[in-house]
Amino acid sequence: MVFSQPDTSKILPDTTDLNNSKYQEILLENTLEENEDSKLLDKVEYLKGNPVDLNTAKQEDLEEIPFMNSVVASRIINYRIKNGMYKSKRQLLEIDGITQDLYDKLKPYVIARNSKTDYVKDEEGNVRLESEVKGRNLFRGADLRIRSRIQQDLQTKEGYISGNYQGSKMKVYNRFTGNYKGQDYKLGTNLTLEKDAGEQKLTDFYSGYLELKDWKFVKKALAGDYVLNFGQGLGLWTSLSFSKGSETVDPVKKSGYSIESYRSTNEVQFFRGAATHINFDKYNLFVFYSDNYFDASVDTTLDEVSSIYFDGYHRTTTEQNRENSAKEKLIGGRLFADYNAVRLGVTYWTSKFSKPFIPDSSKQLYDFSGDKANMVSLDYDFLYRNLNLYGEFARSQSNSIAGLSALQISFPRIAEFVFLYRNYPVDFAPVHSFGFGENNGNTFNENGFYAGLSFKPFKNLLVNTYFDQFKFPYRTYYNPVPTEGNDFLIYSEYKISKGFLLYARYKNKNKEETRTIQDEFGRDTKKIDNRNQMNMRLGFDYDLSPQIRIKSRYEYVMVDYSDFGGDNKGYLLYTDFRYLIMKNFSASTRFILFQTDDYDSRVYEFEDDLRGVMSNYGLYGKGTRWYIMMKYKPVLYAELTAKYSATYYDGVNSIGTGNDEIQGDLNNKFNLGLEILF
Repeated sequence: MVFSQPDTSKILPDTTDLNNSKYQEILLENTLEENEDSKLLDKVEYLKGNPVDLNTAKQEDLEEIPFMNSVVASRIINYRIKNGMYKSKRQLLEIDGITQDLYDKLKPYVIARNSKTDYVKDEEGNVRLESEVKGRNLFRGADLRIRSRIQQDLQTKEGYISGNYQGSKMKVYNRFTGNYKGQDYKLGTNLTLEKDAGEQKLTDFYSGYLELKDWKFVKKALAGDYVLNFGQGLGLWTSLSFSKGSETVDPVKKSGYSIESYRSTNEVQFFRGAATHINFDKYNLFVFYSDNYFDASVDTTLDEVSSIYFDGYHRTTTEQNRENSAKEKLIGGRLFADYNAVRLGVTYWTSKFSKPFIPDSSKQLYDFSGDKANMVSLDYDFLYRNLNLYGEFARSQSNSIAGLSALQISFPRIAEFVFLYRNYPVDFAPVHSFGFGENNGNTFNENGFYAGLSFKPFKNLLVNTYFDQFKFPYRTYYNPVPTEGNDFLIYSEYKISKGFLLYARYKNKNKEETRTIQDEFGRDTKKIDNRNQMNMRLGFDYDLSPQIRIKSRYEYVMVDYSDFGGDNKGYLLYTDFRYLIMKNFSASTRFILFQTDDYDSRVYEFEDDLRGVMSNYGLYGKGTRWYIMMKYKPVLYAELTAKYSATYYDGVNSIGTGNDEIQGDLNNKFNLGLEILF
């Protein structure tokens, strides 16, 4: 490996702008979730607030960073070994494979701890030396953070009028997080409390943990709530993960090597108990135990679980009756060997449910059934120069084996390729798996081949593209016969000048689906039809000045059915402005026009929101939406954020259905958040 010899006397000052969220949006916009609390967003925010120190990081630490691949992470470590400590994170530009574009994506998540030339610009426009900002604490060695927010729908839904929603309209969230860094150890704690709109108790959901990190051979010991993300998600993965999108190469590989403490509010996808990670040089041992309740519908006659609920709502009597109605006890372990270029992991867990699951053959013949589950998996990661081969094989309690294997190739500063094949048998029946695929997270009844490419044909132009061919070999609840499809995307961005970016995206997906059609006798019958969806997007980001940023996007969608009609289309156009009104006070606003023929052609748009809130709305029908958000930092350690949003629908008398129905054509909301950092 050849590196440029650094001349630290000529290192130029560099400023990381934390106000720039466009790369974060690229990562998160393709989750297509409308849930507001996301473990994925929490992870991105945590990494931004706790950047990885280039002078102490191991390879697995670097690989946790968005946009970072194993080849680049290895080169960062090798550069440090050859040239000594980083004096500035700008030295990353001297490493083969790190272009200016990649550096701009990585630098919010890394720090050269003792740098005298790296600055950070916060969201209120304050510019300070980064090493001083990250090291400044009110209490020596301690980092204490309080996050509170309220979210209020201003229109009254039918559930409140009828009395079905028994609590108040306000959604309330409070979180306390503390970290203490001692001489040779770290301590951490967290307590999260949440009440959804319509729920009665302010502590309807609670979560917390205590953890010890980096003490002798104990990498982490944790009691409380946590998630486990190992390998490529086939054997054990309990968080969400990045899906197919405009970043076509690096997010394909999952980076899961450790136990993660849980701070989010998804009320199902976590474990509650104890876990530890012990490190002996190149060898790592993980041991974990969980005893946790979950919401489910229970057949009271047979005392069996018919379905699990992931929404966490306890507003109505029906929802309250399924709260914590079943539980799972799980125990397991993992051995992981890290030889730098070769990494191997073996994971095993077994669990027992308090009530058996009912097999429902009308939905899926090989759904998990019974009251016991287990999994054993082998994951591998081989790195040689610019080649990275990785994958995982897992066997479930049904004795079925699922597999995934991928090859990633990096050509420094020119291009990156990834090729991935997955085969998830219909009888795999996983319980805690989240493998890469078309149905992201449903790790069964799918096989496919994915090819992704990212390249720079010339300076300032980036082109990302992928093609994914997939098949579902067995019938499902929605499709009574095997189906297949393919997915193609090409994304391009061009930097006209510093702070002025143009981008375009084209996406086309073909997928066979079941449709309900009336025959010649007027009877409903199910037929397979090919659904083709085409999305075209054009947009720009422009930093008009250090105080003003403008962003605009136009997106057009066309849905076409091959055999039975029902074609529909839609569009979305928005423009937003972000303005630094004065020191410590900023505002952003967005105005959106949308029109779609129906829900089938809905268009998603990712919005700025309070810290910890992920807003990715699917808009359909005809109307307008706008919001304004303001951030104010009265003192260094506190931040106040407020957001008002309103959506107007043309030509409707009501919005939504059932308990969520709103009379009229307006749906508006007010959010208020407070962040205090000591």
